[in-house]
Amino acid sequence: MGIGRRVPVGPQRNILGVPKQRPSHITLFVHDHLGGNDLVFRMKRSTQLWRLMIAYCDRKSVEFNSMRFVYEGVRLLSSQTPDESDLENGDVIHAILVLRGGGAP
Repeated sequence: MGIGRRVPVGPQRNILGVPKQRPSHITLFVHDHLGGNDLVFRMKRSTQLWRLMIAYCDRKSVEFNSMRFVYEGVRLLSSQTPDESDLENGDVIHAILVLRGGGAP
């Protein structure tokens, strides 16, 4: 870089113009509709969300197939990662119990 040359600076770059590195870990909150509590999970951004989902179901003693995990109105797939789902540090995922049946005989 020559003297007087402007370096692009913005939210994605630091003062030297080098792209900022996002932290490798992310902290997510899972809002529990069963008891109203928030559980905290810390995981890598590249880890698939099924690990978080299974851990949540184990802690709450519920079947994995009976829960749905939603972020901003969109159901999260277990094969997605936080980066693929556009999850940021501190975001809240809603865990919803799916009720089946109830039809008349």
